[in-house]
Amino acid sequence: MTQPVLAYRWSQSEFVRAWEAKAFDHRVELVEGEIWPVVIGSWHGDTVGQLLALLPRTGVRVTTSTLPTGGSLPDPDCWVRRADADPIGTIGSRLSVWSAADVLLVVEVADETTIQDLNVKARLYGQAGYPAYWVVTHDAIYEHTGPIATGYRTRVEYLPGEHIPVPYTDARIAVDELIAADS
Repeated sequence: MTQPVLAYRWSQSEFVRAWEAKAFDHRVELVEGEIWPVVIGSWHGDTVGQLLALLPRTGVRVTTSTLPTGGSLPDPDCWVRRADADPIGTIGSRLSVWSAADVLLVVEVADETTIQDLNVKARLYGQAGYPAYWVVTHDAIYEHTGPIATGYRTRVEYLPGEHIPVPYTDARIAVDELIAADS
């Protein structure tokens, strides 16, 4: 007879206590009560570097910090908030909580995590009310807009040779410039 598997769901406070106590021996994030490893590699790092170099910075702050979202603590590869925004709270001693109205763009670079980023994280960020979410893959950038309770109303695929509009400015960025060459 097979025994049912009991899954333990971490709370934000449990995760933060473990994180502050340095209980994890590698980078992790909390997504809907589960601890997910943060997968990085050369292509991923090069692509995040491109994003950080190319995203317009006038009147905004581009960051790579954890973005508390609902009961989760995801680590987007970068996200953009209003420069004049103030945190609306804190979690633990070092994590700021931000209003969805101040978060202008969230970006995940998907090397090995494309399915999770296009589904679970899209739902998570949409439910939080973040107006724009990009998933950057080796082949395309997926722009999600129109946040709703189940994720986003719209997902548009931008391919090499096209330009993606930056939602908090009038600028457009060439997809070829954002997708770093495979290392």
